[in-house]
Amino acid sequence: MTMRWTRKYLRPVLNIALGAGAVVGGAYVVSRIREKQDTETRLDRLEQMVEEAARETEKKE
Repeated sequence: MTMRWTRKYLRPVLNIALGAGAVVGGAYVVSRIREKQDTETRLDRLEQMVEEAARETEKKE
């Protein structure tokens, strides 16, 4: 009797919990990747600005 109850009620609950965990985990990974890409983009822009400023400084000298 207990086995039937476990199969009937516990499995669907576990499946839902696993599915929700997968969704939350996937969303976290995607957000971290996006954040890393944003940081790299900002660093690239900053490097370009520093290079341009260095070129301007060399031209003035």
